[in-house]
Amino acid sequence: MVRTKSIARLACVSIILIVLAVNTGCQSLRQWRNNGFKVGPNYSEPAVRVADQYSEFASPRINTAEVVDPNWWSVFDDPVLNELIAHVLQENLSLKQAICRIEEARAIRNIQAANIFPQRNTTTGSYSRNQNNSLGPPVSTNRWNVAFNSSWELDLWGKIRRNITAANANLDSTVKDYDFLVVTLIGDVASLYIQIRSAEERIELAKKNVKSFEGSLRIAKTQKDEGVASPLDVVQAETNLLATQAIIPRLEFIRRQSLNALTVLLGIPPSDITELDGGYGKLPRIPTEVVVGIPAELVTRRPDIRAAERALHASFEAIGIAEAELYPTFSISGNLGYQAPTFRNLFASQSYIAGVTPSFSWNVLNFGRIRNQIKANEAFFQQVQWDFQNRVLQAQQEVETSMFEFIKLHEEYELNAKNEKAAKESARIAVEQFIAGDVDFGRVFVVQSNLVQAQDQLVANRASIALALINTYRSLGGGWEIQSRPNGR
Repeated sequence: MVRTKSIARLACVSIILIVLAVNTGCQSLRQWRNNGFKVGPNYSEPAVRVADQYSEFASPRINTAEVVDPNWWSVFDDPVLNELIAHVLQENLSLKQAICRIEEARAIRNIQAANIFPQRNTTTGSYSRNQNNSLGPPVSTNRWNVAFNSSWELDLWGKIRRNITAANANLDSTVKDYDFLVVTLIGDVASLYIQIRSAEERIELAKKNVKSFEGSLRIAKTQKDEGVASPLDVVQAETNLLATQAIIPRLEFIRRQSLNALTVLLGIPPSDITELDGGYGKLPRIPTEVVVGIPAELVTRRPDIRAAERALHASFEAIGIAEAELYPTFSISGNLGYQAPTFRNLFASQSYIAGVTPSFSWNVLNFGRIRNQIKANEAFFQQVQWDFQNRVLQAQQEVETSMFEFIKLHEEYELNAKNEKAAKESARIAVEQFIAGDVDFGRVFVVQSNLVQAQDQLVANRASIALALINTYRSLGGGWEIQSRPNGR
């Protein structure tokens, strides 16, 4: 009865403290209730500024009517590229590391979720023996003890629940980071593959021109021996041949460099790659248009934007968590157990002990520390919010830039294709005139040099278009949807 009265008194004191804690008036009580019995403001996703349409939406090379295909690299219609992307999504080491980060964030979230229940639950056992010689003959006392102790901090102000919400947001942000890594890896693999195929096609083209220039050199030497051509003609023919041969080692290095970088993404040593064992290839078919949708879709499609928004939510919850420190903390502690002088009597009914201890603590003299912590958390939230807004603008900028590059490179390619055709015809005419003795080899030297440059530039131009297309799709954020998330999240 005495204990019941004590608990009742403590309950009355607790009610008084609650009223004092929300001493800003009924409005604070109403806000606390409306917020789901949590102090501090509730989060709502901020509005972002996006354009209604991309600036080049009217271009025939830009398709805004369709939704971006998650398997966007299939537009190249290249089985080898498809195989490489499938491989990297299974074996990339950075992706495996990101999975571990998700598991870590999920475990932290589960720890926070467990705090809603009694936070301390322990079973203890002990034995002690004491001997007292101060009052005559030695007196020994034994004590056996076994007990279960529990302590529960009540989440009256929502601090624990806000910690759980923040942990959920951090977990979501980590998953979105994983998704963004998938997008980045797909874009990197596609870009390296284009660079490898571009180098291979340029190498094969250079070898073809070497054979052609070897023929020109033979003609120049023959005509020199016949007295029709001068030694300068032979030297110029050799110059063209050597300059073209010198292109090949540089291109072979570019190919090897890209290949080595690709194997790192695949998680294998450079010597173990099998997907490109079929020999040199050519650039895949390059589409003449790119599907971009509308700018508003970026906010939901780009994983890095979603990750930034989830981080924003987590930082917002820290404001309410700090504000909860302004109010008293209420706890209930209890213990059940047995205590006896001998082990034989330890679990006897008369050895049973139990107790419950409601308590509170209130950090009333904090000298402004809590208020300033709230201000610090609010300022940090504002920083993260501006970062989120900036991330959205940067995403639009990346799409606009790569899209415009895709359009202009197509225009450049059309002009270069005409230039290459004209250079090829000029070289044919010049060689025929040289053989007929109508011109010296100086004319042939110039037009053949122009032809080599025009042909090499045309292949490089096609590769640049492909890379611009890849950058456009990467900046749009497509590709992560095809990869199953760890544990289905």
